[in-house]
Amino acid sequence: MAPSPMTTSSPPIELSDRVASGRSSEVRKVFQAAMRRPGIISFANGSPFLGELPFDRLADEAHRILTELGSTALQYGTSNGIPELRRHIVDLMALEGIAADPEQVIITAGSQQAIGFVAHATVNPGDVVFAEGPSYAGAMAVFSSYEAEIVHVPSDEDGLIPADLERLIGGARAAGKRPRALYTVPNFQNPGGMNLSAERRGLLGRICQDQGLLLFEDNPYGLLGFDGGTMRAIQPDAPEITFYFGSFSKMFAPGLRLGWVLAPETMHQHLTDIAQTAALNPSVFNQLMMAAYLDNPSWRDTLATYRGLYRTKLEALVGALTEHMPAGTTWNRPTGGFYLWVTVPPGIDTHELVHEAIERGVAYVPGTAFYANGAGRSELRLSFCLPSVEEIRHGTAILGGLFTEALA
Repeated sequence: MAPSPMTTSSPPIELSDRVASGRSSEVRKVFQAAMRRPGIISFANGSPFLGELPFDRLADEAHRILTELGSTALQYGTSNGIPELRRHIVDLMALEGIAADPEQVIITAGSQQAIGFVAHATVNPGDVVFAEGPSYAGAMAVFSSYEAEIVHVPSDEDGLIPADLERLIGGARAAGKRPRALYTVPNFQNPGGMNLSAERRGLLGRICQDQGLLLFEDNPYGLLGFDGGTMRAIQPDAPEITFYFGSFSKMFAPGLRLGWVLAPETMHQHLTDIAQTAALNPSVFNQLMMAAYLDNPSWRDTLATYRGLYRTKLEALVGALTEHMPAGTTWNRPTGGFYLWVTVPPGIDTHELVHEAIERGVAYVPGTAFYANGAGRSELRLSFCLPSVEEIRHGTAILGGLFTEALA
């Protein structure tokens, strides 16, 4: 008689070394804890405010796409994405000085997937990937999953410091390691909010070329400067080594999961093959929706509205920090994007206090989430993009009280 499935036991599933050695995302842990508490004020989400989108027009476009192009919209597509959206992407990149052909663009499920594809193609175990300190947690998770060593490069108000990058490259080589790439978010950086200066952009490109490093340029926020201007990308000055990542998640809607990568010509087919293996193709319907949105020039007016809204929210946050934070707290003043970086006085451990803050009704992300080396306990990221001005003021007052108590 065969044993009952209820009485048999199976050996535990053995994880791959890659998964077993990884660490869970601190950002995700904060999100999960915050979601369990109704009415929480979240400074943790890097989520755009969507309330100003033209939903009626988008609904009309969705109806048109399904009625006129339904058999195409719901079918398999090409691995690198539909031509009409790739043409729009080329036009967007031209705003930052990038000259590209639509055939060079590979559309992905957000820039996060694009980073994963490029790491899969270029990063080997033990390679050193340099990144700002602090740096985007999602990219660090990708590089770590491919067993790279992440080395943080100090930054200041003008972004990553080139002289420190050169010093750290030399140190890695002297230790017998292989410097492989620089990962940077040059515009309104996540999480630090700083903007890489024009001088340093050119210098970093030259350093990477001279030192034989790849350059991973991640740009989800470039169109979100409060003054409406854009800065020249690094890619035009180092196209042979630069992988440029873009995203529609911050300027439009993350739910469509659309991003892209512009790679050096020699890597295009390799990345297309990886994309096909991983996902066959990005959603055709979502791409058609994005292309339809960009077909109407009013998207620029909507984006301008969001820039003004985010500026107002930042001003409310800075005012509330000035009023409520304990003496000795410092923060930067970003000129665009979603994030403000705070450093608290000695005696406050933002990592230890994050769950107490959630209990009091406020979520933030501790600085430790954005370093691979355990740093950041006196730092935190505050996202001002999603909460209302009233929530920003109330939430900051709660945080100020919590941090002041921690010093008592």
